[in-house]
Amino acid sequence: MADSCFCGARCSGRRVAAGDDCAACGRDAVNTLDRYLIRSVVTGGLAASAAFGVLILVFGMIDEFSKIGPGYTTIQALQFVVLSTPGYLYELFPVTVLVGGLLSLGALAAHSELTVMRATGMSLLRLARPVLIAGVILAALGTTMGETIGAWGQAEANQMRAAATESEVSTDLASGFWLREGDRIVNVERALVDGQLLGLRVFELGADSRPQRVIEAGRAESLGDDRWRLEDVIDTRLPIDDPASAVRVERHAAIEQRLFDREILEIAALNPRYMNVAQLADYVGYLERNQLDASVYATAMWSRVVQPISVLAMLLVTLPFVFVAQRGGSAGRWLFIAILLGVAYMTLTQIVSALAPAYDISPILSTILPPTLFSIAGVVALYRATPRARRPAG
Repeated sequence: MADSCFCGARCSGRRVAAGDDCAACGRDAVNTLDRYLIRSVVTGGLAASAAFGVLILVFGMIDEFSKIGPGYTTIQALQFVVLSTPGYLYELFPVTVLVGGLLSLGALAAHSELTVMRATGMSLLRLARPVLIAGVILAALGTTMGETIGAWGQAEANQMRAAATESEVSTDLASGFWLREGDRIVNVERALVDGQLLGLRVFELGADSRPQRVIEAGRAESLGDDRWRLEDVIDTRLPIDDPASAVRVERHAAIEQRLFDREILEIAALNPRYMNVAQLADYVGYLERNQLDASVYATAMWSRVVQPISVLAMLLVTLPFVFVAQRGGSAGRWLFIAILLGVAYMTLTQIVSALAPAYDISPILSTILPPTLFSIAGVVALYRATPRARRPAG
């Protein structure tokens, strides 16, 4: 008599254990359970991301509204917060997936649904498969968000606020930006968002790396690509080859000069944590070509490359907590565990990032280390939780 296998089809095959293929029809015996677990984890991850996004919006508005003043209206402050939220959310995306995954799996465990799945013959390792597939889906969605609207939103938000307040592009140095392009070193006191530079100095180096020419300009305007129009120029030529010669000083109302691509300045003004991989790769290449320290930007670039792996690591480390204590704990317990794990992961990431430059650790190694350690811990704990691993020898 025909019997129904776990794939849901009516066939003449024997009833098989979950996780095996139906002997007659060859279908995956737990297709339905796989889809159910994937849907639960993806829904939980997205719901947690939405909740974190709301929190980022609320706290962002509280912080931004304090900056409202002449020229910077409430609507513009709200636009800034909305545009910058995806970038902040992507930075926290592994933690949001951790919280969402642990809460959704914890809900399944509290209602004994995981126990029923185990009763069909599914092992813990087999249950982990759909959870990790859900992690791949979430990682793809998060990466798409972070590399597109996340990076774009941060850049647009900064430019919009700077234009509204008529302020310069932000810089971390009191002396402004210092850029190098070949044998030229450029110092910019203030860089406005409309492509204007104020207080420009250009140092041209000789073969022995000593300055042989200094160009000072009160103002510079971009003409496209690496061409700039300099105004109120003082051109000083130093007699490096013949110290007995006099210093030549020329004054010009305006001259055109090739300096650097305007995009380099715009990228330098951004926080590397919120730039996409393409922007970071271009700027790292620029710094390395000019023999400048690229470690900060290289670390940020590899952090974004490793971000999808971090999402999978977060889900992997949740599995032992849920599958071992399948019927214990409320949502509050799972949320507490998720917060502890998230804080531990973020703390480890920050510690490794801070220590890496001091101990000359490569950016690749420093960024891959935290998710690797969490993944190993999750695999070991999951293996130890399986019945075969707990069975005493002999």
